[in-house]
Amino acid sequence: DVYNYPNPFSNTTYFTFQHNLTETVDINIKVYTIAGRLIKEINSYGINDKFVKVFWDGRDEDGNQLANGTYLYKLNIKTIDGSLTENILGKLAVIR
Repeated sequence: DVYNYPNPFSNTTYFTFQHNLTETVDINIKVYTIAGRLIKEINSYGINDKFVKVFWDGRDEDGNQLANGTYLYKLNIKTIDGSLTENILGKLAVIR
C-alpha cells in the first residue's frame, strides 16, 4: 500500500510504502492532473530500505506550487535487474 502523508497537504508531502523485496529497487512517481496531464516526475534509485519515504515539495516541473484540487499519482517500483515491476495508483489533494 502506498500513501502520501499528509493527505490532503498544503505545501509538502511524503510518499510512503513498505515492501518485502530483498533486492535494491528503483522508484518512479508520476503526478497527474485529473485530466491526465503529467505535472511532476520524481525518481529515486538504489533504495535498500524496506520502509520507503520519498519527499515531494508539492511543486510541478516548472517549480510552481500546485493549485487546490485533486491529483492522481502512479508509483512504479522495479528491482534493479528488472525481474519485478509493480505499478500502484493513488489520489492526493492540495488544500491551501
